[in-house]
Amino acid sequence: MIPLLILLAVGGLMQAARTFTTDVSLGGTELAFGYMLLTAYFTARVVGRFSLPKLTGYIIAGVVSGPFVLDLVSRDMATSLRVVSGVATCILGLGAGAELDLKAIRPMMRTIRASTFYAVIGAMVVLSGTVFLLRPLIPLFKDLPLAQALAISVLIGVALSAQSPAVVMALLSEMKADGPLSKFSLASVVVSDLVVILFYSIAASVTGAVIGGTIDVVETALSVGWELIGSMAFGVVIGILIGQFLLSVKNGASLFALMVCVVVAEIGSRVHLDPLVVMMAAGIWLRNFSRADASALLHGFESAELPVFLVFFALAGTKLNLGQMWATIVPVLILATARGTWMWFGNRVACVRTHADPNIAKYGWMGLVPQAGLSLALITVIQSKFPGFGVPAGVLLLSIVGVNQIAAPIMFRVALIRSGEAGKKKAVDFASGH
Repeated sequence: MIPLLILLAVGGLMQAARTFTTDVSLGGTELAFGYMLLTAYFTARVVGRFSLPKLTGYIIAGVVSGPFVLDLVSRDMATSLRVVSGVATCILGLGAGAELDLKAIRPMMRTIRASTFYAVIGAMVVLSGTVFLLRPLIPLFKDLPLAQALAISVLIGVALSAQSPAVVMALLSEMKADGPLSKFSLASVVVSDLVVILFYSIAASVTGAVIGGTIDVVETALSVGWELIGSMAFGVVIGILIGQFLLSVKNGASLFALMVCVVVAEIGSRVHLDPLVVMMAAGIWLRNFSRADASALLHGFESAELPVFLVFFALAGTKLNLGQMWATIVPVLILATARGTWMWFGNRVACVRTHADPNIAKYGWMGLVPQAGLSLALITVIQSKFPGFGVPAGVLLLSIVGVNQIAAPIMFRVALIRSGEAGKKKAVDFASGH
């Protein structure tokens, strides 16, 4: 009851404060950050009473406070906080990479490869076909030639197949989970997102060629190579830098790594590098190839992660337009269901063929369903690079991501509990700060 009363009080104070500032000044940005920090925290406390993930509470706080419901945090305010999203993505990437012990996951690599092929690449084909068949229900396909409709369907299908290391990492940390399912889920979403980036780059180039009439194969290959291989190479350099700092300086390692995350978040995308891939590569290097103690760095990180993650997932919620989702509810639910069903089927086939751990076979697909960081990034890219159909395509994609943002964390939490892996890891819980 007390968290709910605090939420109402904070909301009232925010509404009063908004009457004094309408522009996106530094004060307005700080106001939005502080407000989202408080509302996300106390909303998580409220939903926790119903045995829901705290992550769901963060997202709900963003949905309700965002420009499409109460408008306490305007679109401009949310945009001004994009640096928070960038830094959070880098922190999550570093954490995900540093959690990947290659020796520990080596026994399940066959399953990870098979799951990536059957569940993720298979989902690209299934979702592309489903979007193409649903054309009469999706306004953006009206009066489009068949070739263009097919190319756009493939682009949307590939974008829909993206996973979320951010959500998986957040829930593993919140639930203090460890075991085969946890290791498989984290490793598989990292590998899958790299695959999605590769296929998306190809699909976007082909779509641009079909719509514009030209295609530059060399430019496409160089672009994909730079974004993937360049990001990984730059990530290794970052990992070496952080590792050397850990070996040379005993204090301030977490602050130094946080500074690196801020720099990568601000510069990476401007030079067409993927900040998530960069910091994942850095984390993998630290954990598996560096003499530095990555565990000590992560332990120091965890206590400082709470404010950034609260605002990061709340900001993701502000992007969800409930009115637009309702307007396309039929294709949205069909595509969300098709995506989840194929993830289950593809992962099941992969596990049967590789004789995987029973918990991975039963629950592994639930780690592939969540969507957040990469999906939102691809939506932004589609809207900017394809002005002709990007906006309505972004609305459709964002609605599906919204459904998965709300439902998938609940499913994955249940999987971690039923598998018996929840609570097996001693770590600082970023969701509670203890």
